[in-house]
Amino acid sequence: MVLVRSLSNSSLSLLSRAIVAYRRLNLCKPPHGRSRWVPNRAKWLNDTEMARLVEHYKSGATVYELAVEFGVHRTIISQRLKGAGVQMRLQPLTEQQVETALTLYATGLSLADVGRQLGVNASTVYQAFRQRYVEIRTPWDHPRKRSADIGYPSRSD
Repeated sequence: MVLVRSLSNSSLSLLSRAIVAYRRLNLCKPPHGRSRWVPNRAKWLNDTEMARLVEHYKSGATVYELAVEFGVHRTIISQRLKGAGVQMRLQPLTEQQVETALTLYATGLSLADVGRQLGVNASTVYQAFRQRYVEIRTPWDHPRKRSADIGYPSRSD
């Protein structure tokens, strides 16, 4: 029977034989005997760990550092901190802060100076302005004190 199958025209083509041989290699099975990926559940932090988490964050630790320390993803750390009522750092400006920033910027202050007055980074002010399509001045467009105001002779003299 084997001889008939190998010599007859109805035998498997070369491609079909290669596919069968490939399937026998079991390359499509996941390694380590795991049948499929199973997501891990978020670690639950007890009261002691939550107190330590809040304390470390308030003392200056980043969310990334805390994620490594507690062995959870950074988003879990953020969720737990927000759930505990902790004011998160690096948050966008509120509408009131944006209005104040616009007023300060209109007086001629730079983005860095506006940020210093609001207690945030200049890039935070920049992002808030970009979201509201505020035209940002170039460095050479900043209103500066005229040379006469400082005591230097003007160029026309």
